[in-house]
Amino acid sequence: MSTVLTAAHTELFRRPPEEQFGSFEELRIAAAEQRKRCREVECRERQVLFSESGTVHLGDHAVQPTHYSLGQLAAMARVPMGLLERLKPETRASVLNQTFHRGRKHKSGLAEENSLRCINSDRYERVWDDELYEVLDRWLVPSGFIPAVPTMGGGGDQKPALFRSDRDSFAFFYSTEDPRDSFGGLRKGVVVFNSEVGAKALGYSTFIFREVCGNFLIWGAEGVVEMRKRHTSTVRELYLSFDRELRTISNQVSPREYAAIERAASTLFVESGWPDDAAKRLHKEFGISRDLVPEVLEAVNLPENPGDLSVWGVVNGLTSVAKLEPYAEGRVSLATIAGDLLSAR
Repeated sequence: MSTVLTAAHTELFRRPPEEQFGSFEELRIAAAEQRKRCREVECRERQVLFSESGTVHLGDHAVQPTHYSLGQLAAMARVPMGLLERLKPETRASVLNQTFHRGRKHKSGLAEENSLRCINSDRYERVWDDELYEVLDRWLVPSGFIPAVPTMGGGGDQKPALFRSDRDSFAFFYSTEDPRDSFGGLRKGVVVFNSEVGAKALGYSTFIFREVCGNFLIWGAEGVVEMRKRHTSTVRELYLSFDRELRTISNQVSPREYAAIERAASTLFVESGWPDDAAKRLHKEFGISRDLVPEVLEAVNLPENPGDLSVWGVVNGLTSVAKLEPYAEGRVSLATIAGDLLSAR
Protein backbone atom coordinates (compact mmCIF):
# COMPACT_ATOMS: atom_id res chain seq x y z
CA MET A 1 0.00 0.00 0.00
CA SER A 2 1.43 3.36 -1.05
CA THR A 3 1.46 5.95 1.70
CA VAL A 4 3.17 9.07 2.99
CA LEU A 5 5.61 8.57 5.85
CA THR A 6 5.57 11.51 8.25
CA ALA A 7 8.16 10.58 10.89
CA ALA A 8 11.01 12.62 9.36
CA HIS A 9 8.60 15.55 8.85
CA THR A 10 7.64 15.41 12.53
CA GLU A 11 11.29 15.34 13.62
CA LEU A 12 12.07 18.40 11.49
CA PHE A 13 9.38 20.54 13.10
CA ARG A 14 9.65 19.38 16.69
CA ARG A 15 13.37 20.02 17.10
CA PRO A 16 15.42 23.21 17.47
CA PRO A 17 18.06 23.86 14.77
CA GLU A 18 20.96 22.69 16.96
CA GLU A 19 19.53 19.15 17.00
CA GLN A 20 19.82 18.75 13.21
CA PHE A 21 23.24 17.78 11.84
CA GLY A 22 24.85 18.79 8.58
CA SER A 23 26.56 15.47 7.90
CA PHE A 24 26.73 11.89 9.12
CA GLU A 25 30.32 12.48 10.21
CA GLU A 26 29.22 15.30 12.52
CA LEU A 27 26.48 13.09 13.94
CA ARG A 28 28.88 10.20 14.56
CA ILE A 29 31.42 12.42 16.29
CA ALA A 30 28.77 13.98 18.56
CA ALA A 31 27.43 10.58 19.61
CA ALA A 32 30.89 9.08 20.18
CA GLU A 33 32.16 12.04 22.20
CA GLN A 34 29.08 12.11 24.40
CA ARG A 35 29.42 8.38 25.06
CA LYS A 36 32.99 8.93 26.24
CA ARG A 37 31.81 11.58 28.70
CA CYS A 38 29.17 9.28 30.21
CA ARG A 39 29.37 6.73 32.99
CA GLU A 40 26.79 4.41 34.46
CA VAL A 41 26.13 4.56 38.20
CA GLU A 42 24.10 2.06 40.19
CA CYS A 43 22.54 2.09 43.61
CA ARG A 44 19.59 0.70 45.51
CA GLU A 45 16.35 2.66 45.76
CA ARG A 46 16.98 3.36 49.43
CA GLN A 47 20.27 5.07 48.49
CA VAL A 48 18.59 7.74 46.34
CA LEU A 49 18.58 11.03 48.25
CA PHE A 50 17.73 14.62 47.32
CA SER A 51 19.53 17.69 48.67
CA GLU A 52 18.24 21.25 48.97
CA SER A 53 20.88 22.41 46.46
CA GLY A 54 19.14 20.35 43.79
CA THR A 55 21.79 17.62 43.79
CA VAL A 56 20.66 14.01 43.61
CA HIS A 57 22.74 11.42 45.46
CA LEU A 58 22.83 7.95 43.97
CA GLY A 59 24.77 6.17 46.66
CA ASP A 60 28.23 7.79 46.62
CA HIS A 61 27.57 9.64 43.35
CA ALA A 62 26.33 13.25 43.47
CA VAL A 63 24.79 14.54 40.21
CA GLN A 64 22.59 17.36 38.95
CA PRO A 65 19.39 16.09 37.28
CA THR A 66 18.40 17.25 33.82
CA HIS A 67 14.78 18.18 33.19
CA TYR A 68 14.25 14.70 31.73
CA SER A 69 15.82 12.75 34.61
CA LEU A 70 14.00 14.91 37.16
CA GLY A 71 10.79 13.95 35.39
CA GLN A 72 11.74 10.29 35.73
CA LEU A 73 12.45 10.71 39.45
CA ALA A 74 9.15 12.55 39.89
CA ALA A 75 7.30 9.67 38.22
CA MET A 76 9.02 7.15 40.49
CA ALA A 77 7.98 9.25 43.50
CA ARG A 78 4.48 9.66 42.02
CA VAL A 79 4.67 13.43 42.32
CA PRO A 80 3.41 15.52 39.36
CA MET A 81 6.32 17.18 37.57
CA GLY A 82 4.33 20.38 37.21
CA LEU A 83 4.00 20.57 40.97
CA LEU A 84 7.71 19.98 41.58
CA GLU A 85 8.65 22.76 39.18
CA ARG A 86 6.65 25.26 41.23
CA LEU A 87 8.27 24.34 44.56
CA LYS A 88 11.29 25.98 46.14
CA PRO A 89 14.44 23.80 46.01
CA GLU A 90 14.35 22.96 49.71
CA THR A 91 10.63 22.06 49.57
CA ARG A 92 11.18 20.01 46.43
CA ALA A 93 13.94 18.02 48.10
CA SER A 94 11.78 17.42 51.17
CA VAL A 95 8.84 16.22 49.07
CA LEU A 96 10.98 13.84 47.01
CA ASN A 97 12.78 12.44 50.07
CA GLN A 98 9.42 11.70 51.66
CA THR A 99 7.69 10.22 48.61
CA PHE A 100 10.47 8.35 46.77
CA HIS A 101 10.03 4.61 47.22
CA ARG A 102 12.74 3.16 49.50
CA GLY A 103 13.10 -0.42 48.39
CA ARG A 104 15.89 -2.87 47.76
CA LYS A 105 15.69 -2.81 43.96
CA HIS A 106 18.58 -1.41 41.97
CA LYS A 107 18.43 1.77 39.94
CA SER A 108 20.78 2.50 37.06
CA GLY A 109 21.71 6.09 36.31
CA LEU A 110 23.53 7.54 33.32
CA ALA A 111 25.74 10.46 34.28
CA GLU A 112 27.47 12.80 31.84
CA GLU A 113 30.20 14.43 33.90
CA ASN A 114 28.18 15.86 36.84
CA SER A 115 24.81 15.77 35.05
CA LEU A 116 22.28 12.95 35.42
CA ARG A 117 20.92 12.20 31.95
CA CYS A 118 18.50 9.50 33.12
CA ILE A 119 17.68 6.94 35.78
CA ASN A 120 16.15 3.57 34.92
CA SER A 121 15.38 0.22 36.49
CA ASP A 122 17.96 -2.54 36.58
CA ARG A 123 16.08 -4.23 33.71
CA TYR A 124 16.97 -1.40 31.34
CA GLU A 125 19.31 -2.36 28.50
CA ARG A 126 21.04 0.55 26.79
CA VAL A 127 21.96 0.66 23.10
CA TRP A 128 24.25 3.59 22.36
CA ASP A 129 23.71 5.78 19.31
CA ASP A 130 27.42 5.35 18.71
CA GLU A 131 26.87 1.59 18.25
CA LEU A 132 24.08 2.14 15.73
CA TYR A 133 26.10 4.64 13.73
CA GLU A 134 29.05 2.27 13.61
CA VAL A 135 26.78 -0.34 11.97
CA LEU A 136 25.45 2.26 9.52
CA ASP A 137 28.98 3.34 8.66
CA ARG A 138 30.17 -0.22 8.23
CA TRP A 139 27.36 -1.62 6.09
CA LEU A 140 24.83 0.97 4.86
CA VAL A 141 27.09 3.78 3.63
CA PRO A 142 29.36 1.47 1.56
CA SER A 143 26.20 -0.01 -0.03
CA GLY A 144 25.41 3.35 -1.63
CA PHE A 145 23.13 5.03 0.92
CA ILE A 146 23.40 8.66 1.99
CA PRO A 147 21.63 10.84 4.58
CA ALA A 148 18.33 11.90 3.05
CA VAL A 149 17.84 15.39 1.64
CA PRO A 150 14.78 16.55 -0.32
CA THR A 151 14.47 15.17 -3.83
CA MET A 152 11.95 17.87 -4.66
CA GLY A 153 10.94 21.27 -3.31
CA GLY A 154 13.95 21.72 -1.05
CA GLY A 155 16.72 24.28 -1.03
CA GLY A 156 20.17 23.17 -2.12
CA ASP A 157 21.65 24.01 1.28
CA GLN A 158 19.07 22.11 3.35
CA LYS A 159 20.52 19.86 6.02
CA PRO A 160 19.84 16.11 5.81
CA ALA A 161 17.36 14.19 7.96
CA LEU A 162 19.84 13.55 10.79
CA PHE A 163 18.55 14.50 14.22
CA ARG A 164 19.94 13.94 17.70
CA SER A 165 19.53 15.40 21.16
CA ASP A 166 20.42 14.46 24.72
CA ARG A 167 17.15 12.52 24.77
CA ASP A 168 16.73 10.70 21.44
CA SER A 169 17.89 10.36 17.85
CA PHE A 170 16.50 9.82 14.34
CA ALA A 171 18.28 9.22 11.04
CA PHE A 172 16.91 8.69 7.52
CA PHE A 173 19.07 7.39 4.66
CA TYR A 174 18.21 6.59 1.06
CA SER A 175 19.93 4.93 -1.88
CA THR A 176 22.04 7.03 -4.23
CA GLU A 177 21.27 4.77 -7.16
CA ASP A 178 19.79 7.01 -9.87
CA PRO A 179 16.19 5.81 -10.41
CA ARG A 180 15.88 4.49 -13.95
CA ASP A 181 12.65 2.50 -13.61
CA SER A 182 9.47 3.16 -15.56
CA PHE A 183 7.49 4.07 -12.45
CA GLY A 184 8.73 7.61 -11.92
CA GLY A 185 11.86 6.79 -9.96
CA LEU A 186 11.85 4.51 -6.91
CA ARG A 187 14.47 4.56 -4.16
CA LYS A 188 15.15 2.50 -1.07
CA GLY A 189 14.94 4.13 2.34
CA VAL A 190 16.15 3.18 5.81
CA VAL A 191 15.15 4.92 9.03
CA VAL A 192 16.64 4.22 12.47
CA PHE A 193 15.63 5.79 15.79
CA ASN A 194 16.79 5.32 19.35
CA SER A 195 17.03 6.77 22.83
CA GLU A 196 20.00 6.19 25.10
CA VAL A 197 17.95 7.33 28.09
CA GLY A 198 14.73 5.37 27.55
CA ALA A 199 12.61 8.19 26.09
CA LYS A 200 11.65 6.01 23.12
CA ALA A 201 12.17 2.49 21.82
CA LEU A 202 14.96 1.33 19.53
CA GLY A 203 13.63 0.76 16.05
CA TYR A 204 14.24 0.81 12.33
CA SER A 205 12.21 0.64 9.13
CA THR A 206 12.93 -0.17 5.50
CA PHE A 207 10.82 0.76 2.47
CA ILE A 208 10.83 1.91 -1.13
CA PHE A 209 9.55 5.38 -2.02
CA ARG A 210 9.30 7.94 -4.77
CA GLU A 211 10.09 11.43 -3.42
CA VAL A 212 11.09 13.40 -0.31
CA CYS A 213 9.73 16.95 -0.19
CA GLY A 214 11.34 19.98 1.42
CA ASN A 215 9.43 19.29 4.66
CA PHE A 216 10.71 15.69 4.77
CA LEU A 217 7.39 14.07 3.93
CA ILE A 218 8.25 10.77 2.24
CA TRP A 219 5.95 10.24 -0.74
CA GLY A 220 4.81 7.00 -2.36
CA ALA A 221 6.22 4.68 0.29
CA GLU A 222 5.67 0.98 -0.36
CA GLY A 223 6.66 -2.23 1.40
CA VAL A 224 7.18 -0.53 4.75
CA VAL A 225 8.60 -2.91 7.34
CA GLU A 226 9.17 -1.53 10.84
CA MET A 227 10.72 -3.25 13.85
CA ARG A 228 10.95 -1.79 17.35
CA LYS A 229 11.62 -2.95 20.89
CA ARG A 230 11.70 -1.34 24.29
CA HIS A 231 15.05 -1.13 26.06
CA THR A 232 14.80 -4.39 27.98
CA SER A 233 16.84 -7.59 27.69
CA THR A 234 15.44 -8.35 24.20
CA VAL A 235 16.54 -5.05 22.67
CA ARG A 236 19.93 -6.54 21.80
CA GLU A 237 18.16 -9.06 19.57
CA LEU A 238 16.76 -6.16 17.56
CA TYR A 239 20.18 -4.52 17.38
CA LEU A 240 21.62 -7.76 15.94
CA SER A 241 18.68 -8.00 13.53
CA PHE A 242 19.43 -4.46 12.35
CA ASP A 243 23.07 -5.41 11.82
CA ARG A 244 22.07 -8.48 9.75
CA GLU A 245 19.57 -6.46 7.70
CA LEU A 246 22.20 -3.88 6.73
CA ARG A 247 24.77 -6.53 5.81
CA THR A 248 22.57 -7.72 2.95
CA ILE A 249 20.74 -4.55 1.91
CA SER A 250 21.00 -3.38 -1.69
CA ASN A 251 20.56 0.15 -2.96
CA GLN A 252 18.53 -1.16 -5.89
CA VAL A 253 14.85 -2.07 -5.80
CA SER A 254 14.47 -5.86 -6.00
CA PRO A 255 12.39 -7.73 -8.62
CA ARG A 256 9.88 -8.71 -5.93
CA GLU A 257 9.45 -5.07 -4.92
CA TYR A 258 8.97 -4.07 -8.54
CA ALA A 259 6.38 -6.83 -9.03
CA ALA A 260 3.86 -5.16 -6.70
CA ILE A 261 4.18 -1.89 -8.64
CA GLU A 262 3.96 -3.68 -11.97
CA ARG A 263 0.64 -5.27 -10.97
CA ALA A 264 -0.80 -1.83 -10.23
CA ALA A 265 0.62 -0.45 -13.50
CA SER A 266 -1.01 -3.22 -15.56
CA THR A 267 -4.44 -3.07 -13.88
CA LEU A 268 -7.03 -0.61 -15.16
CA PHE A 269 -8.60 1.60 -12.50
CA VAL A 270 -11.98 1.07 -14.20
CA GLU A 271 -12.70 -1.70 -16.68
CA SER A 272 -13.94 0.68 -19.36
CA GLY A 273 -10.82 2.86 -19.17
CA TRP A 274 -13.05 5.94 -19.59
CA PRO A 275 -12.25 9.10 -17.58
CA ASP A 276 -15.95 9.62 -16.70
CA ASP A 277 -16.11 6.19 -15.07
CA ALA A 278 -12.82 6.83 -13.26
CA ALA A 279 -14.24 10.13 -11.96
CA LYS A 280 -17.35 8.40 -10.63
CA ARG A 281 -15.31 5.75 -8.81
CA LEU A 282 -12.96 8.33 -7.28
CA HIS A 283 -15.90 10.26 -5.88
CA LYS A 284 -18.25 7.46 -4.81
CA GLU A 285 -15.80 4.82 -3.56
CA PHE A 286 -12.90 6.92 -2.29
CA GLY A 287 -14.64 10.13 -1.27
CA ILE A 288 -12.67 12.52 -3.46
CA SER A 289 -14.63 15.75 -3.78
CA ARG A 290 -16.22 16.52 -7.16
CA ASP A 291 -14.13 19.69 -7.40
CA LEU A 292 -10.89 17.79 -6.92
CA VAL A 293 -11.60 14.81 -9.19
CA PRO A 294 -10.81 16.69 -12.47
CA GLU A 295 -7.48 17.83 -10.99
CA VAL A 296 -6.57 14.24 -10.16
CA LEU A 297 -7.40 12.98 -13.64
CA GLU A 298 -5.49 15.85 -15.22
CA ALA A 299 -2.46 15.13 -12.99
CA VAL A 300 -2.38 11.54 -14.28
CA ASN A 301 -0.99 12.96 -17.53
CA LEU A 302 1.73 15.11 -16.02
CA PRO A 303 5.19 14.39 -17.52
CA GLU A 304 6.44 12.70 -14.35
CA ASN A 305 3.39 10.40 -14.14
CA PRO A 306 2.45 7.27 -16.14
CA GLY A 307 -0.15 9.05 -18.29
CA ASP A 308 -2.79 6.27 -18.22
CA LEU A 309 -5.78 5.28 -16.13
CA SER A 310 -4.14 2.26 -14.57
CA VAL A 311 -4.32 1.90 -10.80
CA TRP A 312 -0.71 3.10 -10.63
CA GLY A 313 -1.45 6.06 -12.90
CA VAL A 314 -4.38 7.26 -10.77
CA VAL A 315 -2.39 6.74 -7.57
CA ASN A 316 0.35 8.98 -8.93
CA GLY A 317 -2.16 11.56 -10.13
CA LEU A 318 -3.68 11.71 -6.67
CA THR A 319 -0.23 11.95 -5.07
CA SER A 320 0.69 14.85 -7.38
CA VAL A 321 -2.45 16.74 -6.34
CA ALA A 322 -1.72 15.99 -2.67
CA LYS A 323 1.68 17.66 -2.98
CA LEU A 324 -0.04 20.93 -3.89
CA GLU A 325 -2.13 20.99 -0.72
CA PRO A 326 -1.03 23.96 1.43
CA TYR A 327 -1.32 22.11 4.76
CA ALA A 328 0.36 18.88 5.87
CA GLU A 329 -2.92 17.45 7.17
CA GLY A 330 -4.52 17.77 3.75
CA ARG A 331 -1.50 16.29 2.01
CA VAL A 332 -1.41 13.27 4.31
CA SER A 333 -5.18 12.75 3.98
CA LEU A 334 -5.01 12.58 0.18
CA ALA A 335 -1.92 10.38 0.28
CA THR A 336 -3.74 8.00 2.63
CA ILE A 337 -6.57 7.75 0.08
CA ALA A 338 -3.95 6.98 -2.57
CA GLY A 339 -2.74 4.11 -0.41
CA ASP A 340 -6.31 2.82 0.01
CA LEU A 341 -6.81 3.06 -3.74
CA LEU A 342 -3.69 1.05 -4.45
CA SER A 343 -4.64 -1.72 -2.03
CA ALA A 344 -8.24 -1.87 -3.32
CA ARG A 345 -7.19 -2.38 -6.96
